[in-house]
Amino acid sequence: MAKITYKGLWIEVSSLNPQDKKNYIRSMICFMFGGFFLGIHLAFVGFLGGEPIEDLGSSETYLLITRILIMVFFLIASVFYKNFYQAQDDFFKSYHNSTFAGGAYGFVVFGTLVSVFSPYFNFQPTFYEFFLAFAAGACLGGYLFHKKYIAD
Repeated sequence: MAKITYKGLWIEVSSLNPQDKKNYIRSMICFMFGGFFLGIHLAFVGFLGGEPIEDLGSSETYLLITRILIMVFFLIASVFYKNFYQAQDDFFKSYHNSTFAGGAYGFVVFGTLVSVFSPYFNFQPTFYEFFLAFAAGACLGGYLFHKKYIAD
């Protein structure tokens, strides 16, 4: 079963059995490729208040291919991660649920703060800023789980 490390922010891959390790590594590789193509997409639509790239001629075809690749890689990664998750024990599943509940709280709390204060800073939040709020909450949820159940 997966050993939770780095104060609840990661799992020790070497603690996994061979099949779980394959599923986990494959899912992370696919997520990374999807993230790479998502970065290209973000450069074209703007991120954190940045101006989108414009007037690149025939880039629309490449953007369509990039967006399809994002979805394909994320879908494949999700299937591998689902297979990994189903093979884990209840303790890991509790950690996983705590992490994602923290992400939901982060989305609501940090996302609300960003939304409420955005008019004062002439800033228009987008999906990606709210995703960063989710990620911050997920890190906090993992840390709090580690602190409560794992830390000495």
